[in-house]
Amino acid sequence: MFKLALSAGHGLYTPGKRCLKTLDPSETREWTLNSRICNKIEEKLKAYDGFELIRCDDVTGQTDKTISYRAALANNFKADFYLSIHHNAGIGGGSGGGIEAYVYTNVDNATKQWQTAIYNSVVAKTGLKGNRSQPLRSADFGELRETAMPAVLIECGYMDSTTDTPIILTEDFANKVAEGCVEAIVTKLSLNKKAENTVNQALDITYQVWDNTLKKWLPNVKNLDDYAGIFGHEAACIYANISHGNIFYKVHVKGGGWLPEVKNREDYAGLYNKPIDALMMKTDTGRKINYAVHLKEQNRWLPFVTGYSESDSNNGYAGIIGKTIDAVKIYIG
Repeated sequence: MFKLALSAGHGLYTPGKRCLKTLDPSETREWTLNSRICNKIEEKLKAYDGFELIRCDDVTGQTDKTISYRAALANNFKADFYLSIHHNAGIGGGSGGGIEAYVYTNVDNATKQWQTAIYNSVVAKTGLKGNRSQPLRSADFGELRETAMPAVLIECGYMDSTTDTPIILTEDFANKVAEGCVEAIVTKLSLNKKAENTVNQALDITYQVWDNTLKKWLPNVKNLDDYAGIFGHEAACIYANISHGNIFYKVHVKGGGWLPEVKNREDYAGLYNKPIDALMMKTDTGRKINYAVHLKEQNRWLPFVTGYSESDSNNGYAGIIGKTIDAVKIYIG
């Protein structure tokens, strides 16, 4: 299974990272442009089998995750390739610009091949070659230096260029960049497209929890028809399965640690009589799993998350370490 780490550069409120006001009165933030492309890459890759994907940025844009955080997330995920989406600046209202692709200053041929594949594919799709004399470049960027796998940072045009800015603001351009990235990945890895009926087929998840107060398994629920659990009762274990494909999940025991991953209903995640405070879930279907937990002590639902990483407290798991979970709700997009 190929593992892809995908990162939308910066955050929504990172100072200075925006389009030039004289060219874009809205001063569109770079993260908005970066994230739009990343979201499209994720969506387009759902049509293929044979990969797992992790987002290394804060998908809400509210926090500008540090370079070290992003690299550590990708390294812990044991990603096979790291792709960082950015947009450039530095022309100051002049013309020209174009797309550039960066790798670290001292890389192997495998990384250079990824750089060339991504650049050529995106330029072929968008036509935004620009006037840069060296569009395939190397630099001592932290994302490229600290990641342990082949890594490419692509600058998708200039936010202060009279040539690029009107183009990069469009939905069509973002779609073409995503198409170019996906085509390069799919071609290089020879990924197989899913059968059309599998891509469009409804994917249901059925799940239940062990109620530590009543000392029994509560009834199964499906999707968002209901939630699993009873407010005020400790949840200790969870069972889950999906209508096709496989689901993998594990829980964190309050006051303890993460328990081993389980698959489908071959086992349950958790220990009887041990309340849980965090949950991680993923599937091999290419579809996004959305899961949320309710906290017993705080009597509130936390936001849905979609990731799968012990080290990502923002989107890698549902829960807050030290806070008891009493209910769970899940659906697959």
